[in-house]
Amino acid sequence: MTAPPAWQQERERLGRKVEELRRQGVCDTCYDLETGGGVYGARYVIYEDEHFKIKLEPYPRAKGHTIVVYKPHRDDLSLLSDAEVGLVFQVCVRAVKAVKQALGAEKVYLNTMCDGPINHLHLQLFPRYAGERTGSTRFVAPRRPIADGDDTARRIRAALLPLMHNVGGAESAH
Repeated sequence: MTAPPAWQQERERLGRKVEELRRQGVCDTCYDLETGGGVYGARYVIYEDEHFKIKLEPYPRAKGHTIVVYKPHRDDLSLLSDAEVGLVFQVCVRAVKAVKQALGAEKVYLNTMCDGPINHLHLQLFPRYAGERTGSTRFVAPRRPIADGDDTARRIRAALLPLMHNVGGAESAH
């Protein structure tokens, strides 16, 4: 029997680490944020401030698969205040625009899958490119190792940073 590729073995190790933290009653995302990447690593960060960490998924379902983490611990969307909802979705819309601009995505799907014994709200952005099949199949596409992650993060960052001014403030609609 052939051993799985190295990236799959690494993803399995990550899964075991997450499960161990959860068995201890520790939120893996909070732990990762507190340790500067002690679970998920510090690579492929697109943007970070006191409220958000936006980074590429290291085992993406599509090129540019991006994770938007809201840093304050919330189990899911239903626990956000109205002000937090506005802030979270402002940032997500800006990240979607940046992915589209930087990578030429035709559409970017937004999804949250907070489940399991200990949850931490994060939103996933799944780009779809011209010629690709539409619909929810993007959410279950096979994972693969990230390719050109540093360059992809740099390109999205360059498109996102100009959009991040006045987040949470009053802004006119365009």
